[in-house]
Amino acid sequence: MADVAAAAPRTGFRDPESRTALGMLIALTAIAPISIDMFLPSMPQMADDFNTSTGAISLAVTLFLFSFAGSQLVYGPASDRFGRRPVLFAGLLLYILGGVVALFSVSVETLVAGRVVQGLGGGAGPAIASAIIIDVYKRDRALKALAAMTVVTALAPMLAPIVGGFLHDWFGWRSVFVTLVGVGCLLAAGYAVILPETNALRDPHALRVGSMARNYKTLWSTPVFAAHALLMALLFSGQLVFISSSSFVLVDDLGLSERLYGFSFGLVAFGIMVGATISRRLAGIWSARRIVLTATVVGGVMSTTMALIALAGAEGVLLIVLPMMIVAGVNGMSGPAARSSALVPFPQMAGLASAVMGFSQIGMASAYSIGYNGLLSPGPVTMTCSIAVASVSALVVALLVGGRGVERHGAPSD
Repeated sequence: MADVAAAAPRTGFRDPESRTALGMLIALTAIAPISIDMFLPSMPQMADDFNTSTGAISLAVTLFLFSFAGSQLVYGPASDRFGRRPVLFAGLLLYILGGVVALFSVSVETLVAGRVVQGLGGGAGPAIASAIIIDVYKRDRALKALAAMTVVTALAPMLAPIVGGFLHDWFGWRSVFVTLVGVGCLLAAGYAVILPETNALRDPHALRVGSMARNYKTLWSTPVFAAHALLMALLFSGQLVFISSSSFVLVDDLGLSERLYGFSFGLVAFGIMVGATISRRLAGIWSARRIVLTATVVGGVMSTTMALIALAGAEGVLLIVLPMMIVAGVNGMSGPAARSSALVPFPQMAGLASAVMGFSQIGMASAYSIGYNGLLSPGPVTMTCSIAVASVSALVVALLVGGRGVERHGAPSD
């Protein structure tokens, strides 16, 4: 076991439990929404500059997301093996390199390649930040820290497109990538100054195929992890359906203006922030199981009500946006509690557990959204019903995991 305490004194800026350190970890989790949403206002102009289709430019978003999700499966176990610091620095270096490639791209192919490299590097941020939370905090404090991360990751999609729009108007689309490269440099410098190495349980076998296979088996055969990972994926599935189709439903079908659509989308993101704040306040007062169950009950009831209203033929923007804001709010409330419940029992493989949970959440939700968009045409009924199916399914999982035996006996006993 590495003597981390001796190598990195936990004092001043080097204290991983300080508010400054928590702020640094929160910033690392915001890489994905900042990198995706700051880029969105520039997409039409970039399509014109490269003389290509909007579909080709969209690959710079979708392939970033896929590479971002997949790379976490490497960073997690690598940080269990080598420590959090070297692996995170390697990821941030790759993120900066990808931003530079995109900045100087002269074709859409080069742009997409740069974005893929950015995604491969950016996956280190949330995977290792969550692992550090498990290294440092106990269950209730981990829940509070993860809730704070959820607040920021909900705020970032609200602010990043605004910042990206101003940058585009003032300096052109390449200024967005100058900013993202700067963000990567600041995160690397901030992490170097603020946080020490926190992995005191390094596993020299973490990257061996046999060891990884055993660790994967341990995670997915442990009810507390498997159930909460599935619950998180289902909650995000409904949210992703709304993200991917709400503009078609609210603008094209219900006649909402583009400007007001942005405000409506912001209300939903605000709901996530409120829910995560409630979760943070309840940590230490309510058990994680009670928080998850209460939130998913409210989400299941509200999403079902929203779908029934649409099935009854009643149409209106507020009939979707207001219930969806509550659904998003309870997702923000239950997410940190579910995540902490899944990760805390695995300090010896916190990096892998965090990475697997992040990848499964994005992967399962993406598959659900692709299936929805491939089989159904976006509309008030199809969208609300798909969200309700995901929310009610999450409620069923929460009811199953709510049994005391899962929380008491579900974790490995080593």
